[in-house]
Amino acid sequence: MRTRIAVLWMILILILTTGCSIGGEDKESTPKAKPVKVMAIKEEIKAVVLDYTGIVGSEDLKKLAFKSGGKIEKVLVKEGEKIQAGQPLIQLDMQDLKYNLAASQGQLDAAKAQYDKAMNGAMAEDIKQAEASVEKAEAAYNFTMDQYEKMEKLYDAGAISKNDLEKAKLELDTRKADFNAAKEIEKKTKNGSRSEDKAAVKGQMEQAAADYQYKLGLVEDAVIKSNGDGYVVDVLYEEGEMVGAGYPVIVIRNNEKILKVGMSSKDLSKVRIGTKTKVRVNDEELEGVVTNIGQTPEEETLTYPIEIALSRNNWPIGSVGKVELVIGEVKGIWIPISAILSNGEDYVFVMKDGKAQQRKIKLREVQENYVRVEGLSPNEKLIVEGMKKLKDQELVSVQK
Repeated sequence: MRTRIAVLWMILILILTTGCSIGGEDKESTPKAKPVKVMAIKEEIKAVVLDYTGIVGSEDLKKLAFKSGGKIEKVLVKEGEKIQAGQPLIQLDMQDLKYNLAASQGQLDAAKAQYDKAMNGAMAEDIKQAEASVEKAEAAYNFTMDQYEKMEKLYDAGAISKNDLEKAKLELDTRKADFNAAKEIEKKTKNGSRSEDKAAVKGQMEQAAADYQYKLGLVEDAVIKSNGDGYVVDVLYEEGEMVGAGYPVIVIRNNEKILKVGMSSKDLSKVRIGTKTKVRVNDEELEGVVTNIGQTPEEETLTYPIEIALSRNNWPIGSVGKVELVIGEVKGIWIPISAILSNGEDYVFVMKDGKAQQRKIKLREVQENYVRVEGLSPNEKLIVEGMKKLKDQELVSVQK
């Protein structure tokens, strides 16, 4: 009896143990999906920028010179003096320049009168004068012809010598030439100038106008004016001294502030005069534009100096600013840098049919916290959280 009871207990224990094992195996054989967060992949257009750091400074010194030489008449400022845009700084003696300008004005007026005459034709009094000259020349020619005919008869009769007849013939030929010339002048006066004559006088007028504008410019440039607010650094000449054309006479520095950046040779070809920028100092951001690109690298850094004009100049000199130089736009798939993993090759996980698929990618431009990549397609779901411990084809579920 006891033996039978013991056997029954053993069978019961075996059944319970087997049931628990089977239940445990079923539980372990059902994989659990890992929670992740995803974002929809789409194509976007973003600005392509270069990131640099620069220092706020002032514009370089400017040496100003006259276009023409002469004697310094007035020095209107002194070293260290504050100046404003458009303020006269130094002036040449303009007497000779004004004389030359007046002479050039007279030449221009004469050339214009000749041009107007050629284009509009002669006036009535010019035509009358030409007709009168023809009548006078014709009368002289007819009188000389009559005289010559009489001299011929006298010569045939032996009353005069051959020399006297030849003198009469020469006089006749001269009067005939005068008559023909007068008729030609009358014809031109009535018909106007030929096209080549009109072109010639037009060229003379244009040359006279160019000379006048040049000499007018010399008079205007005989007073050097400041091109911006700032101060005088140095005055190189005194009143009464002679100065040659193009020689610096005064040195100024403007108050305009710029951001100075050292750029690598790799990026230098990507930037142009006029390239737009964003400059940030502390929490304030300003717009700027590239105004100067140095072509010689600095010896210490081997970088090329770039100057950026700022939309305002309220930052103190020496401030450090972060610069974004906008060099274009690019369309593509941009993803967070934080979603990218690497095992020697860059890759991400995308979610498809409830599973994580490992996808190799190629990195392109970086824009703040995003990077443009190749290897993904629009409308795919990129896993952006929970991907660090994932394996390819592992079950995942979207965490809300």
